Amino acid sequence: MVYGIFVYLCTLLHIDLCIATKSININNIYCNNILVEILERGVAINLEEKRSILEKRERELECIYSISDLFDLHVPLKSLLKGIMQRLQPAFLYSEVAEVCIVLDGDIYSTDRFEKNIHTLSSNIAVHGHKRGSIHISYSEERPYHDIGPFLKEEQRLLDVITSRLCKVIERKHVEEALLESEKRYRMIFDVSPLGIFVDNKGTISHCNRGFLNIFGVQKADVVGAEIFDYVNDEDLNRILAGISKDTNAFYENEYSARTAGREIHLKSYYVPLRNKDNSIYGGIGLLADITANKNSEEELENQKELLTSTFNALQDLIIVVDREMRVVTSNWNSDQIIPPQEGDQHPQMCDLFTHDLFPHDTCPVKDVFSTGRMKEFEHTDPVDDRVRDFRIFPVYDTKGDVAMAVSHIRDITERKQTEEALKRSTSDLELAYEELKSLDKLKDEFLSNLRHELNTPLTSIKGFSELLYDGTLGPLNDKQANAIERVVTKSRKLQNLIDSLLFISTNQNGNIRYNFEPVDISSVLNNAVNLFFDPMKEKNLRIHVDHTFDSCSVDADRTYLPQIFLNLMDNAVKFTPANGTITVSAHIEAEGIHVVIGDTGIGISEEDIPGLFKMFHQIDSSSTRTYGGNGLGLYISKVIVENHKGDIWIESEKGTGTDVHVYIPMKQDQFSASSSSPSVSCERPMPR
Repeated sequence: MVYGIFVYLCTLLHIDLCIATKSININNIYCNNILVEILERGVAINLEEKRSILEKRERELECIYSISDLFDLHVPLKSLLKGIMQRLQPAFLYSEVAEVCIVLDGDIYSTDRFEKNIHTLSSNIAVHGHKRGSIHISYSEERPYHDIGPFLKEEQRLLDVITSRLCKVIERKHVEEALLESEKRYRMIFDVSPLGIFVDNKGTISHCNRGFLNIFGVQKADVVGAEIFDYVNDEDLNRILAGISKDTNAFYENEYSARTAGREIHLKSYYVPLRNKDNSIYGGIGLLADITANKNSEEELENQKELLTSTFNALQDLIIVVDREMRVVTSNWNSDQIIPPQEGDQHPQMCDLFTHDLFPHDTCPVKDVFSTGRMKEFEHTDPVDDRVRDFRIFPVYDTKGDVAMAVSHIRDITERKQTEEALKRSTSDLELAYEELKSLDKLKDEFLSNLRHELNTPLTSIKGFSELLYDGTLGPLNDKQANAIERVVTKSRKLQNLIDSLLFISTNQNGNIRYNFEPVDISSVLNNAVNLFFDPMKEKNLRIHVDHTFDSCSVDADRTYLPQIFLNLMDNAVKFTPANGTITVSAHIEAEGIHVVIGDTGIGISEEDIPGLFKMFHQIDSSSTRTYGGNGLGLYISKVIVENHKGDIWIESEKGTGTDVHVYIPMKQDQFSASSSSPSVSCERPMPR
């Protein structure tokens, strides 16, 4: 009856019945409310008012209808919200100034002139019981007040209806998105799975993934529609699909080898049948995996196991693994038959071995390891064969931290013990020999000390009287006598130097040299060294160049040993420089020390011979010793004295062109009497021919 009255009113007002009918189908509850309101007011209002109300209801129904069509289009959520804004405005009483705003998950979608005020209509958007946003309607200009501000109750209901439908659409979209994401995820898992997965229907392949295609090196078009037995070699599966076998297992698996793409591979197939209630198969899911790598790994592991077993059995030491029941788990008995196993019992109890045979009066050491959890180590001498063996027993822990097994390592150390005893005897003999050498060394020192005294006494007299004769103190000498005495003086000086050098070396090796460091003028030391060789240089007609960058300079040195450095270097320079050659002596301040260079234009030294020059008694060759003389101690003594002065000495030379010997001696800063900027002192004093 209500529906008939509504149709009659629509006919009077020339309203499209189809629109009204469709709108009624969209939301029956809302339409019933409209009809009730029309009937309530039907008597009280005139025809013009009826037309106005019905026109407004028509706009509302058109809004609902158009928005419902929008919901059915499955458009993106952002486009859906913008479409709702556009279709919602005309449904309100003053549509020309109605402004809409939709807020969802923090994003705001609104018309240009929307501004919220105290009369704004609102409806919350709730999805799964949680508020996600809201829809707001407001007028941009003031309008007459109705039953709720400038709006009607019906407009609030309209807004609630639209919001309710929007919530359902959002929920549906979330479900659809979750389903699409799940489908996408499972499709990706299926497609990238390393197993060759295919779905078949009674033996016909309907789908496969890339893993399957990669295993056989084929295209998907060649696989789909093919028989499963073109790729799976399984007679049991063939009988099951043919209905011959009545086996009702949940799945079937098989391993076999196949040749594909020119290579031999190992495959493992699984088949999960899909059964009807009568256990007949209407389809199934098959999985095919390439297990070639696993097979190869198994073979490699087996080879490694055999290698380890062979290595274990080849060990010369005996290894025994025992469990908590004192039963031998494994061992390499063939390596060292300490106690041969009984016939028919390859692995006897460990406690029987140790307790009764090795340690008849002691507790079993393996049991101690199980009880204490600590490694046990000891040596045992077999009274039967006198063999000495080293025992080391290690605990092996399980995942709970308890001692599960014990590993006994037994090594025959008889030869090592014999070697140790021999070494002890040798050490004792060496200690005795060392004491004897110390006594001999002490005798040598005493002998050298006595020898020096005994040699110096007559040598002093020889030097003294020969020098008096040479100087003419004891009377005039003829030329032959003077030449003879000159040779005696020269040779006595060389003998004195030789004795002093040997005694220096002996004293230095014993560590008995004591240095008395005090300020020493380096200029005076260099000048004295040059003057002492004046006569030999004159004899060979050598020129001498002396160049100091200071007037005087003191270094912290020993007054006795420091001059010996430059005397030895000057002696070598004069000795190895041919007649008419040149010797240079230069000194300058460098960093916190004095750098002295004594150079010559002598025979020079090859590069490979330089490193050995500072060794004791070193001579480049025997011919140089005979030609130039010397004992090979001068440079060695000079190096020792320089290093004891915390200095450095080195040689630069080239064979055939001459040699430069560098000496660096540190000095005290407060010992300067002139800076490095002092005027240089240079002297060129050629020797007369």
